[in-house]
Amino acid sequence: MPLIFHWGGPRHGQVDDVPDEAVFSSVLVYDGPQYLGVYERSTPPQMHDTPQGPAEVWVVRE
Repeated sequence: MPLIFHWGGPRHGQVDDVPDEAVFSSVLVYDGPQYLGVYERSTPPQMHDTPQGPAEVWVVRE
């Protein structure tokens, strides 16, 4: 599972393991129960070093 670093929105700064099939889309959609939000890959693609390892940066979609 790839690591995703969230930038902005309700998950700002969180790092999550995301199922492989979830990152084939151009957006990640979280529909609760605790968080709502839509994230997309940063342009250009970026990596961020985290304690869990390198994570791809996804930014909140406004």
